[in-house]
Amino acid sequence: MNALVGGNAVSGGNDRKRRPTRRGLVRAAAALTAAAGTGLGIGGVSEALVGARDSNQSADDGRSQTEPFWGPHQGGIATPLQSHTYAAVLDLVSTKREDVIRLLRAWTSAAERMSSGQPAQPVGRDAAQPAPDSGEALGLPAARLTLTFGFGAGLFVKDGRDRYGLAAQRPRALVDLPPFNGDQLIDTRTGGDLSVQACADDPQVAFHAVRQLARLAYGAAQVRWAQTGFIAGVAPKETPRNLMGFKDGSSNPSINDPTAMEKFVWVGGEGPDWMREGSYVVLRRIRIALEHWDRMPLDFQEQTFGRHKYSCAPLGLKGEFDRLT
Repeated sequence: MNALVGGNAVSGGNDRKRRPTRRGLVRAAAALTAAAGTGLGIGGVSEALVGARDSNQSADDGRSQTEPFWGPHQGGIATPLQSHTYAAVLDLVSTKREDVIRLLRAWTSAAERMSSGQPAQPVGRDAAQPAPDSGEALGLPAARLTLTFGFGAGLFVKDGRDRYGLAAQRPRALVDLPPFNGDQLIDTRTGGDLSVQACADDPQVAFHAVRQLARLAYGAAQVRWAQTGFIAGVAPKETPRNLMGFKDGSSNPSINDPTAMEKFVWVGGEGPDWMREGSYVVLRRIRIALEHWDRMPLDFQEQTFGRHKYSCAPLGLKGEFDRLT
């Protein structure tokens, strides 16, 4: 599950009070995100480190703040970076279109509530029923939680079958990526029909959000694999370093540049109508053998990244943001 196509059907529309019809929800829900390919890897990926040097915040900033749930785009795509992420990929197990509609409606309601710091469902007192929320985030602030949903290619066609009448809605660009040199893909950690990524400035808030969505999916979908991630807290306008010691995201377009976002992030006339203002994101899990990396010569490491390790400048240049000529 590599190329994700994003929109706003579950994370919010332009009109907060507008609700989709039964027929229209699955059609509109394709504006969530669609995915296809070989290896989905998550670690703060919905932001793709976009705008890291412009908008990154430290882990202690904004814990009591909220990010907008409703809007023209899904939260978590062009949101200033949060410090933690928890993501899961699910397989649809129900063959009924109505179950998919019901699941997306439940996810929409729960995601809106959790984004504002509330439990996934109203907390009641019926002790004879399962608790409406697992409770590990009760009393915690929203911590700028965002939830970004994805649709895998299997939502449109799986094993040659149009399971939910959506085959004609599949974007032309939604195709499997080929394996790259060195790939050792693991089937149980590849693919999937739905994805959800929670990003927050508190790891427990992010975990709680995905746990509740997985719980609400019982009977309709089941978790295929999950991944946690984090990013260092750095000062605003600074680029964080990855675990290999190099700054990651120096060349990304800024989320504060509307022209760049329209050109590189948001889908326009090149995509189908339902995913306008949505987005694609390529996600790959990469295993890093740090114990070997740490023994590599500095020159080898810099040649691998194409940057100097300490100045973070492109090879042969002096500044992190120096342009190659």
